[in-house]
Amino acid sequence: MSLSKPDNPNFLHPNKFQLSFARLPNTQFTCQDINIPGISTKSYPRDTPFVDLYSPGDKLYYDPLVVNFLVDEEMNTWKEIHDWIRAMVFPTDFSEYRELSRMALKNLREEFPQFSDATLTVLSSSNNPQFIYKFIEIYPESLDSIALSTTKSPDDVLTATAIFRYSYFNVELVR
Repeated sequence: MSLSKPDNPNFLHPNKFQLSFARLPNTQFTCQDINIPGISTKSYPRDTPFVDLYSPGDKLYYDPLVVNFLVDEEMNTWKEIHDWIRAMVFPTDFSEYRELSRMALKNLREEFPQFSDATLTVLSSSNNPQFIYKFIEIYPESLDSIALSTTKSPDDVLTATAIFRYSYFNVELVR
């Protein structure tokens, strides 16, 4: 048995990525952590007299996209996501929903202004784009609170986490 040498012996690095949202310009420059979401399907048993065998399911289940980002002094990063969530559910007036189209820099679907698209670019060890993950019809599901404290050091920087849902994502290898 012979082992073949991989074509590319370099490994991916966890800090080489770029995230961009069509709707969130400030988040691109402040993103600290992101997980490439998992994907799964449920398996269905096939009964046999001896052992249960399994077949793949017919639906995909995508984990949410979790983004941890720095909060700037003017809170633009946090407020962009806050305003997007608020406009989607318009808690005080129907006019808040109309603000969704105005808030979007690049509105891809006028009939569904609550959605945007996002792109996660994973870079190679040479800082070249290696993979592009395109998230389709993404929207924020939750946004963390911001904890202020007099016991923290002035050198500490605030971060927040947002959780996004989406319809699906496509993965493209860049050559």
